[in-house]
Amino acid sequence: MKFMYRLFVVSIFLWSLSYAQKHPNELTNPGEIKFKPEQPIEFTLSNGVTVFFLENRELPLINLGALIKAGSLHEPKNGLCAVMGVALRTGGTKSITGDAIDEKLEFLSASIECGIGSEYANVTSECLKKDFKTVLNLFADVIINPEFRQDKIDLAKNQLKERIKRRFDQPDRVASELFSEKVYGANTPFGSRIKVNDINKITREDMFGYHKSYFVPKSTFLSISGDISVSELKPMLEEAFKGWENRDVKIPDLPPLVENADGTIYYINKDVPQANIAIGHLGIERNNPDQYTIELLNNIFGGGFTSRLNKELRSNRGLTYGIRGGVNGGKVRGVFLVSSQIKAANCIEALSVIKETIRELQTNLVSDEEINQAKNSITNSFVFRFEQKDRYLASFVNMKLNEYPADYYDKYISNIQKVTKEEIREAANKYMNPGKMIMVIVGNQDKFEKPLSSIGKVNIIDLNKLIEEETKE
Repeated sequence: MKFMYRLFVVSIFLWSLSYAQKHPNELTNPGEIKFKPEQPIEFTLSNGVTVFFLENRELPLINLGALIKAGSLHEPKNGLCAVMGVALRTGGTKSITGDAIDEKLEFLSASIECGIGSEYANVTSECLKKDFKTVLNLFADVIINPEFRQDKIDLAKNQLKERIKRRFDQPDRVASELFSEKVYGANTPFGSRIKVNDINKITREDMFGYHKSYFVPKSTFLSISGDISVSELKPMLEEAFKGWENRDVKIPDLPPLVENADGTIYYINKDVPQANIAIGHLGIERNNPDQYTIELLNNIFGGGFTSRLNKELRSNRGLTYGIRGGVNGGKVRGVFLVSSQIKAANCIEALSVIKETIRELQTNLVSDEEINQAKNSITNSFVFRFEQKDRYLASFVNMKLNEYPADYYDKYISNIQKVTKEEIREAANKYMNPGKMIMVIVGNQDKFEKPLSSIGKVNIIDLNKLIEEETKE
């Protein structure tokens, strides 16, 4: 019997080995990937808070997140949300200080983190199932009853001032900051920067006022995943958020953006070995009808090591260690952006190659190999978005808040597969304009092979003067 068993095992091994060694041309097509992600449970608390829930029994953990429609795009004072996002957590609540919250969470090996971005306030937490009720009550208390204690506000202000003073230390950060300003406009919520003097004007009363205006149940969306059932969860949430009065919030409309791209080159002198570039113009709104085509276009153009930009500038010419580019969506409009660190001695050549790459996409169809590789790359990586339930749930909530269709994930793969080469060429012509790209170049022009003026109009920005203006008290 032992001999027969060993013979069976050896036979199976040899069969699997011979199958594994088949030539790729002999392998059959695995067929279309079909994947339907789990649909979160959605319900609303009695006071209007919207909840999205996924059960996950793998570990005795619970992940909790809250998105509140309160962001810096609508702040009455520049920098308010940056300071408030820190003090929301460190300042504690009416019943407990931030330091005491730290001690409790440390004892429980749990966390509660806060921040406020451009569109949403974000509060996240993770804890063991056994501690969920305690942590949930602290979590809700931070959202509903922040105290914004003055000493913590002062600390947050000082930390932010130090970051502002170091803002332009790195050349890639210089390029990024000034690109946003020039593309969106310095006086828009998308293109303005926080200055030290802005921070000095922020008061504790500003924070209470902003909290009262925007932190309401109707604008709050909870995402919860973990080792708990929905029947257990609902009464705990109702208890934690009870007494939070609901009311309507009027979120002001954002003004339309003006296209500023006119081909101007903005040069910032910084004596560094490479030229840091950020070039492009306004992009698209989120949930654009051509979003699937644009995703493939981005992958082929500048989405990774196999993209045209990387092949030409990195592999073929050795001008950079890496380069990325693509058309991005945003609240009103995102940006079309190409960014990289380029060998200074070949800066003008690199800018020319980038433009040539765009024009090639606009003129000729991409190859069968390129479109198939892009489709495979995107569809094969799609399933990994759902590997961690808390991350998938956060992504799902963002999708809902940004008004994507309910079946977006269900149809994602098929919509990617439907895109044609002709549609990619049309999108390149529609959403990329190499002749009007704003170019922000940070480096030492003396090291460039030609002066920047040889390729266009140059506007020189005095970085020292800019730093002085933005850091004065």
